[in-house]
Amino acid sequence: MSSVVAALFARLRRWRSHGRALLWCCLLLACGGAAAAPAPMPALDGGWRPVAAADRGVPPSRADPALRRFDPARLTKLRGGEAGAWVLLWPAQGQWPSGPWVLEVPSPALQRVTLLPPVAGAAPQQRWLMRDDPQALPGNGRVGFRIDVAPAAGQPLRLWLDQRGVMPASLRFQLRSESDYLRQDSRWLVVASLSFAIMLSMAAMALVFAWRLREATFLYYAIYVLGYGLVMALETGYVVHPLGLEAIGQAARFWGRLGTTTSIVAAVLFLERFADLAQYLPRARHWLRGYAALVLLIGLPALLPLPWLDALGRALVNPLLILGGPLLLGIAAAAAWRGSRYAGLFLLGWTPLLLVTVVGSLQGFGMAAGWTWSDEAALAAGAFEALVLSLGLAERSTSLRRDRDQARQLADLDSLTGLLNRRAWHERLTALKQVARRRRQPLALMFLDVDHFKRLNDRYGHRAGDDGLRALAQALHEELRGDDLIGRYGGEEFVIALPGIDAAQATPIAERIRERFRAQAALAFPELQPTVSIGVVQLRPGDDANGLVQRADEALYAAKSGGRNRVVAVH
Repeated sequence: MSSVVAALFARLRRWRSHGRALLWCCLLLACGGAAAAPAPMPALDGGWRPVAAADRGVPPSRADPALRRFDPARLTKLRGGEAGAWVLLWPAQGQWPSGPWVLEVPSPALQRVTLLPPVAGAAPQQRWLMRDDPQALPGNGRVGFRIDVAPAAGQPLRLWLDQRGVMPASLRFQLRSESDYLRQDSRWLVVASLSFAIMLSMAAMALVFAWRLREATFLYYAIYVLGYGLVMALETGYVVHPLGLEAIGQAARFWGRLGTTTSIVAAVLFLERFADLAQYLPRARHWLRGYAALVLLIGLPALLPLPWLDALGRALVNPLLILGGPLLLGIAAAAAWRGSRYAGLFLLGWTPLLLVTVVGSLQGFGMAAGWTWSDEAALAAGAFEALVLSLGLAERSTSLRRDRDQARQLADLDSLTGLLNRRAWHERLTALKQVARRRRQPLALMFLDVDHFKRLNDRYGHRAGDDGLRALAQALHEELRGDDLIGRYGGEEFVIALPGIDAAQATPIAERIRERFRAQAALAFPELQPTVSIGVVQLRPGDDANGLVQRADEALYAAKSGGRNRVVAVH
């Protein structure tokens, strides 16, 4: 598993430069879309009012005293209620330009926009981001109405906003030439596609890491990114244009509420684990969990087919988003101040996105009305956040892998000699046996035992006995090859597997080990002069790992019975 995770991390590092390039493309194109010079079309003036029961489908005139004047170039919350709202638009100065031209309504979200016929005999045009209308202009993140014949002098364009069952989004209106409209639409589509591609690829990588490392932090991150991407794809109509998932678009309220709820809760759980709040800011976890519980309490019941729950969810979602942004940023900043490096990465990645999200929510209350490219900023900020935090997660995965490798290494080693312990050595012997069989190569095995080890402990103490075992381990390392498998089998017993060598070739190696230990031990313990006995065998057809060790143990017993301090090889 470690090699797989290492390969994934290496690939993610190779993608880093590509991800940065994609991100810069998103930002540059988004800025280019915001700064593009508008087509030479007249500015609009406008008025709106809620639809009244007395209207009976007849729009008001410009002389209606109930009309509320507004600037169509700025984002305005046109809250008309369940019956919707009437919108009247007319040139701020002069007359309507001669057709054809396009009336553009950027980012209408889930509202249906109907243009009543500007001339007698024409049919109304209804546009909705969640409907794929082949007769309409491309609707990527916007709806457009082609006006072939301009209204008569002094007459406004009349629109009806159908807001039934949806949370009204702030709207703006402008005139464009058809070529300019199509150019802006294409630019937006490139920005959106690049942003969604980055988010989706980073979420996929996080899911792979979550599966391989069994680490929930990556899972929470992937759920957040996918939930946020779903919400943005619904709000911008991307699920229908260009993906063509009209079935999801028809249930946009359900999927949008589900995406918002899951993304917020996953973001909270991700921050808690990613920034190590249990270590750096334990009390803040209660605030985060309380906020997540509040989101669940409001968001999940609103998915049920109960009108009052749906209305409650629509009323509270924006306040919750406005509250959650400063809460998460404040906790991350406090954890970073206390030394959490990952909290700093969270701040770097999330600050632009959360600021854009909060400002977008504030626009629902009529604030920041002049910032008309919030959707493009939200997409680019989402891609930036996904890229930055994915790099942070990749670094975290490396740290986790390193810690687990160290733990595994410590679990495999004998604490006294530093050799493999019995379990780890036996696992590796099984693998060596399979390789030897597959390659048809010999495999020799030695079983060593220190003679009269109890006498050494009784005479010189256990510390001296431990020193003797460490000395034997050192002698084995110096006499053997790097790919030979050395382990402490238990007590004063040692085992060695020698791949590519048979018993006859292993016997002189065993003799060198026996003589080296005898000479070193005679200097350290002159009164006892400890020695070793060694049994040598080789792999036979039909042997399993246990049988091979047992035969080596029998050869060792023969060496002990023959007088000790000797090597007995069984071919």
